[in-house]
Amino acid sequence: MTTNESVQFFVRVVQEKYSALKTAADTLLRELAGDDPAKKKSLAENTLRVASDLRAILSRSDVPGWLNDTINFISNFTTGSWGPKDFIANFVNVKAQLDSHRWQFDNVTEAAFDFDSIFEHYKKDSRLPELFDEIIRLLEEIEASGEVDSVSMLGALGKVIATIRKCKDGSYFSLNSAWEFLLSFLNNYMWGELSKLPVLGTALEALGKTIREADEEMFKVHKAVQEEMVRTVTAEVKALSNKSDFPFVAYNRNGHLLPTQNSRQLPDVTA
Repeated sequence: MTTNESVQFFVRVVQEKYSALKTAADTLLRELAGDDPAKKKSLAENTLRVASDLRAILSRSDVPGWLNDTINFISNFTTGSWGPKDFIANFVNVKAQLDSHRWQFDNVTEAAFDFDSIFEHYKKDSRLPELFDEIIRLLEEIEASGEVDSVSMLGALGKVIATIRKCKDGSYFSLNSAWEFLLSFLNNYMWGELSKLPVLGTALEALGKTIREADEEMFKVHKAVQEEMVRTVTAEVKALSNKSDFPFVAYNRNGHLLPTQNSRQLPDVTA
């Protein structure tokens, strides 16, 4: 069992015993209003046992004050030092603390590698957000120009714009997929069709320039993310530290997986 697995196991045990204590205390308080002394004592003894079990697995520094008070107050009741009214009067405030307690281990989770957070960090430090906004603006300008008379082209443009707008702030996979979609659309359809319309020359030239700049930023971000991922993983997983051929996901400059995929060309705006 790894350290993290051990921690998780301990947290689960604490939570289970804590939940059992809350249930036992609730049951005891309800019964104290009844008329069966034997049942009251039995439930009190059960609650005391559950509370003692919880305290037994905690280090002394981790035992909350309300848990010690719970054990002491119930002990006073089970030994006859306190009657039901005395117990309830003293236990009310402690019960509120018991119910609202948040264990400091609650946020201990398995130390997962958050690759999307790494990507977000480098994306925010890049020009990608502004460049994708500019690509959207230029595509919308072309769409609204009135020069595109093909219904299918307008429909495709609308789909590309909507896709980029939705995915540009998404995950690593989402942004890469949108980029792939954009390049495929430009190379295989839009560029060849719209380059025939001289009136769109300025807009297409600006779009091509922005695409090239975005391509450079995509490559820089991919490279930074990959290096950070490898650095993070090999630092945490010592068994991989000396493996220079660690097969991490890698991308080429156009955002394609390596080595199984080849780079696609950017739109040839000089043609």
